Amino acid sequence: MIDGEAQTKVAPPPGQGTDSQPGFALGPGKIIDDFELMGEINRGGMGVIYKAKQKGLDRIVALKVIAPNRLSSREARRRFKQEVVTAARLNHPNIVTVFQTDIDGAIPYLAMEYVPGIDLSRLVKAVGPLSPPDACYYILQAAIGLQHAHEAGLVHRDIKPANLMVTPSPIDPDPGKTAKLPRVKILDMGLARIVNEEEPGELTRAGIFLGTPDYVAPEQAEDARTSDIRADIYSLGSSFYFLLTGEIPFPGASVVQKLRKQMAEPPPSARAKRDEVSPALDGLVRRMMARSPLERPQTPAELVEMIESVMRGGTVTASRSGSIPATALAGTGHPTPFPGLAPAVSSVSIKAHDAAIHSVAITPDGKAVITGSADGSIKLWNADKLRETRSFRGDLGSLEHVALAPNGKWAASCSTRLTVQEMRVQLWDLASGTEHGRGLKGAADNYRTSSISSDGKRLAAGSGDKSVWVWSFEFAGIKPLQLKGHKGAVTGVAFARSADTLLSAAEDGTVRQWDLSTGADKGSLNASVGPIRCLAFGGKKVAVGGKSLAVRRKTASFTRFEGHEGFVNCVAFSSDGKLLASGGTDGTVRIWLVEEATELARLEGHTRAVGSVAFGPDAGVLFSGGDDGTLRRWPVVLPVA
Repeated sequence: MIDGEAQTKVAPPPGQGTDSQPGFALGPGKIIDDFELMGEINRGGMGVIYKAKQKGLDRIVALKVIAPNRLSSREARRRFKQEVVTAARLNHPNIVTVFQTDIDGAIPYLAMEYVPGIDLSRLVKAVGPLSPPDACYYILQAAIGLQHAHEAGLVHRDIKPANLMVTPSPIDPDPGKTAKLPRVKILDMGLARIVNEEEPGELTRAGIFLGTPDYVAPEQAEDARTSDIRADIYSLGSSFYFLLTGEIPFPGASVVQKLRKQMAEPPPSARAKRDEVSPALDGLVRRMMARSPLERPQTPAELVEMIESVMRGGTVTASRSGSIPATALAGTGHPTPFPGLAPAVSSVSIKAHDAAIHSVAITPDGKAVITGSADGSIKLWNADKLRETRSFRGDLGSLEHVALAPNGKWAASCSTRLTVQEMRVQLWDLASGTEHGRGLKGAADNYRTSSISSDGKRLAAGSGDKSVWVWSFEFAGIKPLQLKGHKGAVTGVAFARSADTLLSAAEDGTVRQWDLSTGADKGSLNASVGPIRCLAFGGKKVAVGGKSLAVRRKTASFTRFEGHEGFVNCVAFSSDGKLLASGGTDGTVRIWLVEEATELARLEGHTRAVGSVAFGPDAGVLFSGGDDGTLRRWPVVLPVA
């Protein structure tokens, strides 16, 4: 708790004194059980916090003593018991530790870890607004602590600068005392509730306000029983704003005025107050304070990733219309747009391969990502943590493409080989990393791309021999179907909704449609993008990339989507066909609104060309692989309503 020597004591409100009450005159030298009081640290509405020595263990603690008049009601006693039970469940370096309690004695108390330092509220009042790096550093640690509480099923419900202690104090008059970096400790779990456990009594019935008005989330102000960890994220965002500006987000003369402003106005901009606040940081703080919980980071762990990204220099890009898009994180789906909200559209990345990544695919449940690289390896990754779970090698040579089966259990890969005898499509069991059979052969040149039908019964591959090759798994021993018609190497294949319909694209610049029940060529279109490098199908729409990006929507012709500088290497539709992602030799990933033919976001981070892009199942997240060997995960931007 707060070091009394470095703090200014706060007088209790009228009628809520503690030491002045009969039988409650406490001070230095007073003994409570095994604790000898050394001095007052702080006081509030529930009582007084003392610095004390626990004689039996010879250690310094913070002893929270509850004023007798605060325990006269059943609700107050329940609240204190709740604090003890809740806080005792937590053990984390960013949360104050509870040691011991006695609530039924003559002087009820709670013994906690003593934390010398200064809380963030007093720090800002002492030195003014903090530098953006310092603010990020402190809020990052608080988010890490909140993630621990979240994993224990807890919500704090009173996150504010005064409940975030920095130890040791960065303004200690004798900095030579310690070489430790300042650490943030979350104080006062007195308002926390155990998620999914019914709370007793009248403490949280509808209409009882819990939290601090300057920092409380809208849904918590309305009904504290409905708040979850995202309410803490809102309060942490409000605290973030205070650290950067020295002001509360929604000032007012009364609680009602503050809450009315909160409900009527968008989150304020810290950048409008200070030029040192980057657009990315400003957007992150405002997103944390989004009115709708769906618009905020969904967990403290996600927030940690976002803060780290901003600290590394993440950027925010506005849509081409000039409006700032709202953003959804992985797994949250499409939230209600929040007008005026500027997100930090930055990626989380890892060095996944030692060579270029040519292919990225995502399992149907969104839990795993598959990458194929020019280093000849295939790797599986945990989609949330970007942690490698399995690796296996294809044929010797650059791996060009990986296609994932609809059930997510097996995949097909194409690699560059030197002789015709070695050219094949390999099939893999993803659970074990073992290869099935000896591969699929037939082409007189290397296979460049592949696709698996939605029923998993057919596999198509495009080859440098200008042909499309199709295998059926329904009938063993049947020779592959060879589809001829293109005048250049086939670079893209995609099954339509029916397994009997296949699309292909080639370096001759055309897209062809095939009837697999008969092998007939049903026609071709010139995409007018030069040699085609990639093809995608989604929601009755077709996209191709070459010298530019082109999409065929409702008309028979292709429409160019202008934006990339250089060639377009890869394209992918969201599952509903409303969004399109593309990657190019300019090192950028672009997200497009398909019907409007407009660029929604330009995502920068790869240092070389982008080789593959893939949406998650709910379009809330996008993955990209680049020639720099990095795998990146991006939040998906959505338009402002």
